[in-house]
Amino acid sequence: MTWLIAGFGGLGQEMAQVMRHFPDLKQTPIVALRRHPPRDAATEEATETPTEKPTPNTQWFSADLTDPSTLNLPSGLSHVVYCATPDQRDEANYHLTYEVGLQNLVHALHQTGNHNARLLFVSSTAVYGANQAGWLDETSPTEPSGFNGRVLLRAEQWLLAHWPNALVLRLSGLYGPKRRALLTRLAQGQASVPPSEDYWANRIHIHDAARAVIHLLRQTKCHGIYIGTDSTPVPLRTLYRDLAQALGAPEPQPGPPSPMMGKKRLSNQKLINSGFELEWPDCRRGYAAMIANPPISQSANQPISHN
Repeated sequence: MTWLIAGFGGLGQEMAQVMRHFPDLKQTPIVALRRHPPRDAATEEATETPTEKPTPNTQWFSADLTDPSTLNLPSGLSHVVYCATPDQRDEANYHLTYEVGLQNLVHALHQTGNHNARLLFVSSTAVYGANQAGWLDETSPTEPSGFNGRVLLRAEQWLLAHWPNALVLRLSGLYGPKRRALLTRLAQGQASVPPSEDYWANRIHIHDAARAVIHLLRQTKCHGIYIGTDSTPVPLRTLYRDLAQALGAPEPQPGPPSPMMGKKRLSNQKLINSGFELEWPDCRRGYAAMIANPPISQSANQPISHN
């Protein structure tokens, strides 16, 4: 049994760490696919950072998902996760990463005899429209208003049509110890929030996101689309106010909603019904733990998500 993580960034690294806590997975070989893996310290100057250090059973695999000639995958892959991210936030790069790259990987899996692998595509709740309101689940209409949602939706549809029992996990806004941009902006008094209680925050801790990926791949009866979010959508105004208070920062000033802010509340009931249990069911507790344990460096360069 060998797992392939295509796009070994923050989520992939978290997965590798989480797998070590499962007795039957801690020795499972992981193939970590990245375009530019960290250099080998034994042969040249190391560029690897502590967050990029693979687990002992992880092997780097250098490949460009947009270049089929580099995808000479090993055989014997049992589980595959596609969690690549584009270099830039524009439609061309999203198309290359999520449509071209995904199709190239699927073709490479077939060519290398890995057509029986369990395959999960990490998508986003951006496939729902920014103007949709109320409770949404996997059966709700997908009406993406941005290019990112439209590209991701096409990628989902293509995969579900071309890979038997494929899985799609639509993640809401990720947060975690290395995703502190919102806290930084609040602490610096640079965040504003709509005064209306109609705008909602849907979040999932990156640790729970990694656990959800692993959980779904291990459940052979699971297939199709799942929403990955915590159990407690919170009005944005309430969340920002509570976090500012916990940080000892001024209450955020009222301001117009950004294009990423929405009025939807996302349901994780299908994921919970599959047997999954969240460690952080309420993002306010997750953020509180982050505030109580600040990093050595307060720099934060991760983008904010308002899903």
